[in-house]
Amino acid sequence: MVKEYFGTFTFPFNWDIVVSGFWVKYPNPFSKHVISEDVISRTLTENNVLVSKRLLVKERNFHIPKWAEKYVTFKNVYVIEETYCDANKKTFTSFTRNFSSNSLMTVIEKSVFTVDPNNPNQTICTKQAHIYSPLLFGSGIEQFALKKFKKNADKASQGLQWILEKIQFNKFKGYC
Repeated sequence: MVKEYFGTFTFPFNWDIVVSGFWVKYPNPFSKHVISEDVISRTLTENNVLVSKRLLVKERNFHIPKWAEKYVTFKNVYVIEETYCDANKKTFTSFTRNFSSNSLMTVIEKSVFTVDPNNPNQTICTKQAHIYSPLLFGSGIEQFALKKFKKNADKASQGLQWILEKIQFNKFKGYC
């Protein structure tokens, strides 16, 4: 069975600032578990869509119950992030998927950043995630992961918000 998450977050910043902040959102105090990010590829399509692929390495930051320790031996999770930035249409779409620990669980996330139709100075992010475990007791793992994902989705938005505030007040040194 697959667990699903749907959520939205409104950033009180215009789309251009939010997309700029997306590229420099790590490190931030809300995402200390992100160890590294590396660009794998970046290309511009003939339709002027910037397509980027990055490798994110995240430290496993959740407690494992005693009974599950023999199944969960990894310390880091490797994630591929693929983004599509269409500056003409003002859409920015991010897909992330873990490619390690798939024998335990797979998490696929899609985030879409668009201009708020009611306020062009704001950006709406809609997120959805699909969480699946192939294990016999996978439903329990999926439920645990969904709860953790909801908490982390809020933290991710807070982290990007923190970066955007730094950019807005010119207190973001070394990146912009």
